[in-house]
Amino acid sequence: MNIIEQFGAKVGDLSQNDPHRARQLLAAGFRANGLKNKLAPKGASKSDRMLFQLVNQAMIRCLTSPQRNVMVSLFTPCEMLHLQGLGPYSCEGFSSYLSGSMAEQPFLRQAEDTGIPNSLCSYHKVFIGAAQQGLMPKPRFILSTSLACDANTLTFRHLSAFYDVPHFNIDVPFESSPQAVDYVAGQLRQMGEFLTQQTGIPVDEGELARAVARSQRTMGLFDRTLRRRAGKLIRSDLTSELFRTAAFHFLLGLPETEAYVRQLAREVETAPPARGKQILWIHTTPYWVAPLRQLFAQSTRVQIAACDMSYEGIVDADPTKPYEAMARRLVYSPFNGPAQRRIQRALEMAETVQAQGAIWFCHWGCKHTLGGARLGKKAFEAAGLPTLLLDGDSCDRAFGGEGQAATRVEAFLEVLEGMA
Repeated sequence: MNIIEQFGAKVGDLSQNDPHRARQLLAAGFRANGLKNKLAPKGASKSDRMLFQLVNQAMIRCLTSPQRNVMVSLFTPCEMLHLQGLGPYSCEGFSSYLSGSMAEQPFLRQAEDTGIPNSLCSYHKVFIGAAQQGLMPKPRFILSTSLACDANTLTFRHLSAFYDVPHFNIDVPFESSPQAVDYVAGQLRQMGEFLTQQTGIPVDEGELARAVARSQRTMGLFDRTLRRRAGKLIRSDLTSELFRTAAFHFLLGLPETEAYVRQLAREVETAPPARGKQILWIHTTPYWVAPLRQLFAQSTRVQIAACDMSYEGIVDADPTKPYEAMARRLVYSPFNGPAQRRIQRALEMAETVQAQGAIWFCHWGCKHTLGGARLGKKAFEAAGLPTLLLDGDSCDRAFGGEGQAATRVEAFLEVLEGMA
């Protein structure tokens, strides 16, 4: 048993009888990992180190500052929370950190032992189990949206009742239209009133407009960076793709997130010509699968050129109308509506970054992704983009198949390399 396994086992054991101490131990581990990242980054770029610290600090705050905690679903716009000094944390972010600490199994078992079905997304099962065992601090309140995961509706309503805290949910219509934007913008205004009721602090409309403008600048610069990275060698890893998902969702609108993208843009401008294969990745990354992580880590053989969990928030909007701008991010997200919208956006991005192949990761329990997988593969390959459908779980090590996943990706790479 290595040191991370020992750490995860200790967190799980403590959670049974002393969840406060387990929380302290987990926070100490995250701080130590942050220090390690600063002192021994193992070849990571400056932008990846900035990204790591940004997300790591958010997870530490989640554990150590419960009075500031707000539980959110991943797609919830969080600019208003940042302005009020509140710390949002998402189901996917918290569960990923527990999985990275090799501590997820006790919480998965806890959730399933209390009747949570095995077919529910493992991110949500870990989240619920950690709440039930007392590891996850009680939030001040909960914010969620119906986008894009059907588990959201159940999970956050359940946790609101479990913690006995207020819950505000944003309903996102399936169809994208100006009327849908107005409908969601109205709900976001109501969310602002809800925040004022909970905190006693009114939403400053001018500050909100500036925060939303920062979000739009951040995603606009990321869009331009993706376009400029075509034909460039940008080495990274599977974990950084997961961190990017956090940065561009519940940490979007922060100055630190914009600073990260500016650094990434500078690195792209000076990057050498591309080497190896450029991959378009669909959905979350199974960063815990060691052979797969090693295959992508700082590799010149293969790089993820774009991931749809990161570019999802690139939407044109007028930041002088902040509620409508945040609403457009939800309504016109490629994760909203039929699978064909997500597929079409992916095809456009594949052309933008000059991807030579695609991996559609079928995360167990994600019906939105699993349901669109065959349609996506058919459309991608009709457009000349070879595609691998890869089954697995981004959070649950008990799912297994680590060696098989790496073998399948290796074989896929050999096919791509044979087409050169």
